[in-house]
Amino acid sequence: MRRLTPEAVRFLSGPAAQAELAALAEGSLDPLTALAALRKRWSADEAAWLYDQARLRRKARAKFPQADALLFEAEALEQASAGPVARWRAEHVFAPYARVADLGAGIGGDALALALAGKRVLAVERDPVRAALLEHNAAALGLADRLRVVRADWRALELDVEAAFADPARRSGGRRTVRLDAMEPPLSDLERLADRLPAVAVKLAPALDKAELPARAGLGFVSLAGELKEALAGFGELAQAEPWAAVLPAGVRLSGPEGPERTGPVGAYLYEPDPAVIRAGLVRRLAAELDAWQLDPQVAYLSADAPRRTPLARGWRVLAHGPFQQKTAAAWLAAHGAGAVEVKRRRSPVEPAVLEKKLKAALTRGGPTLTLFLTRIAGRPWAVLGRPL
Repeated sequence: MRRLTPEAVRFLSGPAAQAELAALAEGSLDPLTALAALRKRWSADEAAWLYDQARLRRKARAKFPQADALLFEAEALEQASAGPVARWRAEHVFAPYARVADLGAGIGGDALALALAGKRVLAVERDPVRAALLEHNAAALGLADRLRVVRADWRALELDVEAAFADPARRSGGRRTVRLDAMEPPLSDLERLADRLPAVAVKLAPALDKAELPARAGLGFVSLAGELKEALAGFGELAQAEPWAAVLPAGVRLSGPEGPERTGPVGAYLYEPDPAVIRAGLVRRLAAELDAWQLDPQVAYLSADAPRRTPLARGWRVLAHGPFQQKTAAAWLAAHGAGAVEVKRRRSPVEPAVLEKKLKAALTRGGPTLTLFLTRIAGRPWAVLGRPL
């Protein structure tokens, strides 16, 4: 990709470039033919900037519903929050606050969501290219009157806001990092900010070491369509005493103290908690809500005698279970006419993809897709065959 400059952003924001990008929105972006056609009308730099933006816009559609009106930078796009997560955070986490700062706002995924939620937003970004991109993006969505971009390091500013959000850079030496002191800015800087503002929320990597988090911080986890997306640390008014999990797009939230330990044998139904619930340490809390129990204290599979549909977990009707043997699993699949099998595991050394290939001979053309769970119960390898609810 051709390096973006403030001059490039000014060019891309212009009406002629915007018209060209609209023409590139669909159709082939083969690098040879597309660039050759662009170079007939534009300089080499301009053609490269247009081609790169066309590719980035297509990539951004998964995160930004208005991607075809916006401008992007590759690394900032990669780090940007998914659109539904940014909207949920703006509408729920920051619901009580009218004036919110986005610190290190990048290209504006979170700042734009806050402005669309009706907040007055101070977007602080020290990189001149990303700040220029954000100014374009705010204007493109008609949000320039609600979103002010300041090109500065937020640590040098007096912030006249009620709350702040930060998504620190999580790369160190060119590699991703989950260490809180290796982020830029480090979490310690943001913790000090909480002494000056009523509420501060910080987006963190879901794989963070919880022991590194200050005692004063609250912590929750957010998933989208079954994929764990982020951890969110809260300070001040956003520091909830109990861990929480938010499951999107349903918008269901689970929090509170962990329930009592309850284990038992495989029942009529098996549940796999959402990854946000598991990462937040709320498996037993969910079990209490579902009137379910864990198969083993070390395994995040739940079982129950009655079916319960909930966005907080996926459920299966149990068709068979017992000590795991490949031959036995194949016989189960054949007996139930399975047309395909998905293997899932927790605390099992068996590779799901390898076992799925080995079980193909037991499948029946046109049959349903069944799920084979591999785990350990009381130290023994165990298998459960289920049909999705």
